[in-house]
Amino acid sequence: MTAVTHVALVDDHRLFREGLATILSAVPTIRVVAHGERPSDVLDSPEAAAIDVLLLDVELDGPPARTTIATVRRTHPHISVVVLTMHRDAVLRRALLDAGAVDFVTKDVPSRELVDRIVRAARAGASPVTFPVDLVTDARAGSPLSDRELEVLQLVAAARSNAEIAAELGLAVGTVKRHVYNVYRKLDVGTRVAAITAAKRLGLLA
Repeated sequence: MTAVTHVALVDDHRLFREGLATILSAVPTIRVVAHGERPSDVLDSPEAAAIDVLLLDVELDGPPARTTIATVRRTHPHISVVVLTMHRDAVLRRALLDAGAVDFVTKDVPSRELVDRIVRAARAGASPVTFPVDLVTDARAGSPLSDRELEVLQLVAAARSNAEIAAELGLAVGTVKRHVYNVYRKLDVGTRVAAITAAKRLGLLA
């Protein structure tokens, strides 16, 4: 008899969540046992003990996704977390896999492939997938940015110019420019607005 994979969905778009639940429920080897707009909606439910795979959206109210993933790994080690997001973001992918997600899937994936990856995630036994060495972050366990780069980014987010940042931190303007360049490179972005957006998604900025 083929094993059934018990799945929970967390996404703040109700129509998407209910539509995906309908699609997955049509697969004989998958049973959707819970869904909600917040992780607590499923993790605090009576069905939590039965969940094999949690499909988790990235942009939710509350703690950043990597915090949620780390919490799930600690409090519900039997659950494999699969990130399901609209973002094609290599830095975000690295950070969430480092946090303990077993897979990172974009929402444009065909439903058949999503089913295959859910089943594969359940078999992974909540062990993160491996990925090439060149995709490892500069700081695997935490932020991909140094403390100084985070300081600069926080001031960038406060709409400070390079000259103002240099004056506040006691640095040369050229040094600030180098830190800003490193932030762009590590977050895989090309503008200040994109850097701020990416940093918020990663939980680096409030």
